[in-house]
Amino acid sequence: QSSKKNVIKTLENKTNIKDSLKNNNKNILEIGFGTGSSVIELYKNNKENYYCIESYNLGIDNLNKFIREQNIKNIHVYHGDAIEIIENNFPDNSLDEILLFFPDPWPKNKHKKRRIINNFSASMFFRKLKKEGLIHFATDHINYAYNTKEIFSNLIKGKVIFNHNRRLRPVTNYEKRGIKRKNFIFDIILKK
Repeated sequence: QSSKKNVIKTLENKTNIKDSLKNNNKNILEIGFGTGSSVIELYKNNKENYYCIESYNLGIDNLNKFIREQNIKNIHVYHGDAIEIIENNFPDNSLDEILLFFPDPWPKNKHKKRRIINNFSASMFFRKLKKEGLIHFATDHINYAYNTKEIFSNLIKGKVIFNHNRRLRPVTNYEKRGIKRKNFIFDIILKK
């Protein structure tokens, strides 16, 4: 209930979202941006349209502060449930990129159903991508990496491999933590 309220409030403040999807910039969706540092770094290097979803209030405040201070018009922040927000607000074939950097792996078996990547969400993400659009998923959790690879393979009915190219993916706090623990970083880049 509260996430719906936040989504509606955000959309009332950003009435140009649907119009912005149609401009000449790339439309990049980042799901779970944490503190906002990844979005800020990506934006500084590439002034595309960014649509950013997070449930973490401190991260939302950090990103909104950056947007205000820099007077940015093409970073749009959503607070709430990512699946609900994407399903209700982004038309099919509207996004160039969907970024999922180090989402919560929910490692316990009883919690795995909470993972952002599942058969339903993967299929929906794919529908929202433009032709040649891509999903970039990164994690340091080996089971989550292989589970996501399997979901994506089933989705495209083909082989999905781990990618050695991190593209422009910034180093996040979660990645630093994973590296400190000597965890391997897995990137999957899936093109529509």
